[in-house]
Formats: sequence, C-alpha cells, structure tokens
Amino acid sequence: MSKAILQFFLVSLLLGACAFSLAPASIAQEDPNAQYIALVSGELAGQPREIEVPIEVGALRVFFNLQTAPGTTWMILTPTGLPLALNEPNISVSESKTKNTISMWDPRPGLWKVRLHGNGAFNLSVSVQGELYVCCPQFFGRNLIYTPDKFQPVRGLRQPAQVYVSGYNIDTIQFQLLNEQGQPVAPIKFRQSDFSNPYNFSLLLETPDHPFRICARGRDTSGKQFQRVLPWLIRPVSSETANAQPETSPGNQTLGQWSQEAEKSAVTSEYKLVRAQIVKWADEPLLSDKASAIGLRLKFSIKFPADGVYQPIPQAYPERIGYGYTGALGLRIHRATVEPTPEGVINPQQVLLAGRPVFKGGIAYDFVVDMVPNYAQYNEQKKTFCLQTRGYSQQNMQDRFEREVMSELKLRFRFSVSGTDLDGRVPSLTENSYVPKLWYQNYLKDGATECQ
Repeated sequence: MSKAILQFFLVSLLLGACAFSLAPASIAQEDPNAQYIALVSGELAGQPREIEVPIEVGALRVFFNLQTAPGTTWMILTPTGLPLALNEPNISVSESKTKNTISMWDPRPGLWKVRLHGNGAFNLSVSVQGELYVCCPQFFGRNLIYTPDKFQPVRGLRQPAQVYVSGYNIDTIQFQLLNEQGQPVAPIKFRQSDFSNPYNFSLLLETPDHPFRICARGRDTSGKQFQRVLPWLIRPVSSETANAQPETSPGNQTLGQWSQEAEKSAVTSEYKLVRAQIVKWADEPLLSDKASAIGLRLKFSIKFPADGVYQPIPQAYPERIGYGYTGALGLRIHRATVEPTPEGVINPQQVLLAGRPVFKGGIAYDFVVDMVPNYAQYNEQKKTFCLQTRGYSQQNMQDRFEREVMSELKLRFRFSVSGTDLDGRVPSLTENSYVPKLWYQNYLKDGATECQ
C-alpha cells in the first residue's frame, strides 16, 4: 500500500471514528469508510455487561466510542483478560460525562472485551483501521441494484445481495443478521460467488419484520477471530407499501443468480474460502529477441478446485519500495501461455488478457508469464518495444523515475496470483535477483525509443 493511500485511509477512518454522534445508525450512514467491529446499544440495569470485540492481525488502529447516561463506568479488557492501561504512549483518551473515546495504535490481536456497569441507555461503537475489510453491499431488485441507504426489502421475502471482502487475508467467514441493538437474530445463507474469486460473496436474506444490519465474522489467515458490522440499518417495509414501488413489489422480486444449483451449494455456517492451488513456481530472466534481459518470466502450475472460468492474474513489484516510489518498476503481463490449452482460448499468447478460458478442476495447468516493467510498451504491429517515460516527467517525479530505473541494486520481486492460495497470504519472492539499470539499458540498446 502506498504512503498516500495509507494516509487517506487513516484520515477517512479517523474522521469516521471522531464523527460518532448520538446513535450508531447516524454515523453508520454518514461514514461509509468506517469498518466497524461492533455497533451495540441497549439498557443497563445495574448489572455488568460484557461485549466481545475480536481484533484480527493487521489492525493498525482501533477506536472505542461509548455514549451513556452519567455515572456509567466502563473498562476495556485486553486478550489476556487484564484491564487496558490507559497511560501507554499508543493510547489516546477523551472523556466527558456522557461521551468517551479511546483510540489505540497497533492493538494486540485477539479477543478484547468492553465491560459496562451502570444504569440507563448506552451506545457502543468499535471501529478499526486495517487491511481486512467487508464492504460495498449491493441488493438486487428486478431491474435495479440498490445500495444500503436506498434499500427497503419486503418483510418475509427472500432477498439476494452481494458483498466484497479482502479475500487474501480471510480464511473463514459466515454472515448473520443483527437487530438494531446489535444482537444476532438469524444466520444468512451465502455462497462464494465463484471459485476464481475469493473476494465476492452472494447472500440470500430471509427478510425479517424488524430493522437489521449485516454482520460478517470468521477467522483471518493467522487464525485470529475477526468481525465486521456493516453499519447501515436496513428497515423492511410491508407488502402493501412495496406495492406502490413496482421495482420492489413481491411479484417483482428476483433471486437473480440464485439457481437451484447455487441454492444447494449455499451454507449458513462458517465457511472456508476456496482458492486455486499453486503447485509450484519458479522465475528466470526474460530475454528479448536479441537475447537481452528486459524483465522476468514466471512459471507456475495451478490446480483449480472445480470446472469454471478463472483468471489467475500475477502481480509483481520490487521487494523494497522507498518513499516516493513511482511504480515504474512494477511489472505487468507482456505475454502468457498455458498447457494444456483450456477451452475458450482464442490467442494462446494472451490467455490471461483476453477471452474467458474454462479450466477443468483437478488438472495441473502450467503457466508461463512474461512480465515487463510498467514503462515498457509493446507495439504488436511493429513487434518492438517503446519507452513510456513522459508520464513520469511531472512535478519532481522524473528524478525519482531515473533513480529507480537506473538503480544498480539487485532486486527480488514480490508476486502474487489472484484467486489462488498465493494471493498475499504467504511471502512470495522471486528466487532470482534482477538489476533495473540493466533492463533499462537493454531496452535502449535494442533500439527502443520514446512512445509516440
């Protein structure tokens, strides 16, 4: 993640946590960037109440926000069961009679708890800034796709939806309906949309007769629990109300992609994400027609979990990225071949760039993927490379670009393959090292000029 993106993400979530107002529902709909672990409200009647807050590996910062009647006390318990020491340098505390906020950098992964004691109403929200996410729900009508703030399902009907998750760092997942107070009321039937995509899940909701939120929980790839509460409070309507809205009336409800086969494969319990398996991989220098080193060649074998359309796209970037990295040394696909040839392939050298190849489950497919740096462009008609350097000439970028492409350091490259078990889940470094300066000089030596 670039520093600029990281800073934007930090600011977005910080603003989301600081903007918490009188009710979780209001902040939830005003701040779509927040990733909530918990949104809980209720009444205290003199008895202690504990609320679990699972924090996964990779969480950078967590915010605890509590609004209560005066006199209520609260305590945050760490995964060891001990009270959180509020005088640590990574902790910030803001307190008033009715509103309290505790923010913490680099929280310890594990099962945290918030213990409340007092009388009267309370609202608790816990939000997190980190790499794991569950986001962007969409709900399907007959002709339209609804975002949560526009969605009013009909009580008692089945409603298809989909959500996106950070599949590379999630191992297991399940979905639940929560009531307005944050209590689980029913499981949600769901399925992985397709086995080539561990980021997309299809949901089938049995719409309750009361307002609800969607919750996802499970374990990350290190085995720690995680939880995400989608903040929008969805309010179902009666069939009479829906009849005035043709798109959402009972007769117009559609189950979209929920075929009978999909129904059979759907679950309501904890589900382990399915990914294609990388059997083996290797790398070597990519040579031009003039035998000059101009990039790297990845070789890997994949077994797919079931027959289907897959696009296992490799991505690669230098192992060490400094401040101001221009992206010029990120690698992209030049050519890609696979044996045996899958169905639906028109151009065998562009198998990952065009068409919809159909791979058979259980068969080992051997891929050879040639990758070149981002500044190198290939002209298919002239069969030559040119250099796209004008894009790096803006506002102090040129100096950084030249330092990167003329570096004499030997670099290894981190790589991943989308939709597989080598998709950010484990360290993956090229076996060989490569010299950026040699690549750049070889393009020039082979006659590459500035792209027109």
